[in-house]
Amino acid sequence: MNPQIPATPSASGSTGTASPPDHSGKLTQAKQAIAQTARDAAAKLRSAAGDATSVAREEASRLAAEKKAAAAARVGGYSAALHESARSLEEQDPNIAYFTHRAADKLQGVADYLRARDFGMLREDCGHFARRHPAVFYGGLFFAGLLAGNLLKATAHPRSDSSPYDDDDWRDRVADPEDPRMFDELPAPASAPPPPSP
Repeated sequence: MNPQIPATPSASGSTGTASPPDHSGKLTQAKQAIAQTARDAAAKLRSAAGDATSVAREEASRLAAEKKAAAAARVGGYSAALHESARSLEEQDPNIAYFTHRAADKLQGVADYLRARDFGMLREDCGHFARRHPAVFYGGLFFAGLLAGNLLKATAHPRSDSSPYDDDDWRDRVADPEDPRMFDELPAPASAPPPPSP
């Protein structure tokens, strides 16, 4: 009772029984779909990375501009303070007042220079200066490093192995022998010799 499958002509024109379906076409389509999905994901990752990089660059540029403006304002403030000092010195010693005004004008010029340049231009100018005057540039870096090291050392936290006399009331304990705290920090004597017998 099995029905016979009628023979169908094949593409080659011969007749015969049905062949199994061809899955190679579906497999190729699946490979292409996966490859396209991978390319799309990679493109999205590159786009996201590019966006993150541009945001980071913009943030760094913004921070650099803020720091540059703050430095220019600080230098401008020093200039104004020097001008004020020079004005108070004009009656006492006009020569010192003159040179103080000139120094304040130079500082104001530095502040204006910082305000007028962007960070890239400042970096280029620094590079040009380093190429023209390498000894001065590296000497300045050396002294700036020394200054930074001393500032870091000066602002360091006090050590934990400090002496008990580091606090402010050590003078009171020395001046007042009745204070029981004065003898708390003294080391215990080594074994005392026996008293002489009579």
